[in-house]
Amino acid sequence: MRKIILLLIFGLIFLLSAAFAAFNMSSVTVNYYFGELTIPLSVLVALSMLTGVIIGAVILLFSTMKLRYENRRLQSKLSVSEQEINSLRILPIKDAH
Repeated sequence: MRKIILLLIFGLIFLLSAAFAAFNMSSVTVNYYFGELTIPLSVLVALSMLTGVIIGAVILLFSTMKLRYENRRLQSKLSVSEQEINSLRILPIKDAH
C-alpha cells in the first residue's frame, strides 16, 4: 500500500513538473562573473531546486554522521558501565567486623 501511495505522489509531482515546464518555456538570461547563459526558465528553476536538495542532503549527512558517532560513543560507555555493574554484583558482601 505504501509503495502505491509513493508512486502516486511521484507521479503527481512529475505531472506538475511537466505542466510547469510547458507553461514556462521562455528563455532567461543568467549573468554570472565569467559570462552569461540563456536557458529556459523551467530548467533554471529545476537546477535551483536540485542544488537546494543536494545542499540539504549534505547537511543532513553531516548531522547524521555526528549522531552516529555520538551513539557509538554512548554505546561503548554503556557497555563499560554494564560490565562494571556485573563485576560488582558477583563480589561477595564483606562484613565490617
